[in-house]
Amino acid sequence: MELYLKNNYRIELLSESVTLKDSVDAIAYTLNVELALTDELRALGIAKGDSIQLYDYPFQDAYGTGNILALFNGVIWDINKSEKDKKISIVGKERTVYIEESEGEYIWSEGETATQRINTIAYYWQIPVGTLEDTKIGLSKGRRKESLYGMIRKDLKETAQKGGSLYRLRMDEKLNLFELGTNTITYELSKVVDTLNQKESLQGMVTQVKVLGKNDKDDTYSPVIGVFRSNTDKYGTVQKIVQDEKIDDYAKGQSKANTLFSTGEDSITINCTQDVNILRAGHQVSLYQNIYYITDIMHKFGGKGSMNLVLMTWDGVKNKFYGE
Repeated sequence: MELYLKNNYRIELLSESVTLKDSVDAIAYTLNVELALTDELRALGIAKGDSIQLYDYPFQDAYGTGNILALFNGVIWDINKSEKDKKISIVGKERTVYIEESEGEYIWSEGETATQRINTIAYYWQIPVGTLEDTKIGLSKGRRKESLYGMIRKDLKETAQKGGSLYRLRMDEKLNLFELGTNTITYELSKVVDTLNQKESLQGMVTQVKVLGKNDKDDTYSPVIGVFRSNTDKYGTVQKIVQDEKIDDYAKGQSKANTLFSTGEDSITINCTQDVNILRAGHQVSLYQNIYYITDIMHKFGGKGSMNLVLMTWDGVKNKFYGE
């Protein structure tokens, strides 16, 4: 494993502490590395904003017979030095962090797709674009004034709520938009599981949705399009109210309610004794022959490495990360 600072200063990582963290509801891959604070490293004069890259052979190529892979390419975001311990801790973030941190104002037209809007943002912010999958679903018009990533997340949520797929942005060499679970290889993790913890919760449950029609008056109740139920007999009633002037009949109300129903949050947290360094949040994996999606992952490097993952079903991911 090799670390490059300021593009050309190479450090071969042997026993250093190195982790990579990724989450489906964040955009910037995060690298944490702790190094010995040598005289050579002091002389290099690294600073926040400098480039930082991490390279290693991909998981399938444990003996290093093929091409080395860029696992991380970003900027130094935080630096902490301890002269007493002769250590330096570096936090690197992918350059998509600028999309998270920057704000903008846009007026979006009716019927634009999330892909079209991402292309617009990328053009004005001079972000190099790789592959942006076509999300296909036309979105509502509106004025947005918030973080760029906040805008994009809202559009990807609306896409999912209107029956589209689940999508996520990721920065490799360029900005890419991909559908969750479309990774080429689905790894079976049951053989490398060390510990497994399963969580089942009614937190976030919605079993009843009351859909209201348009009302321009302040002193009258809004017309009720319909009250829709799912699993109220089993779990009880937790109601959400939706008001949308575009919902003008019962069938549209039922469709909207179907996107909101949830039986809560179920997840599986596993610690693995071996690392699959090419896995990212949003990838599909198999666990005891069942398909799950990675919502959070932390790679720990060194030896065979290890990794910690949080897994959810497709419905679970949709309800938690792409619901209203």
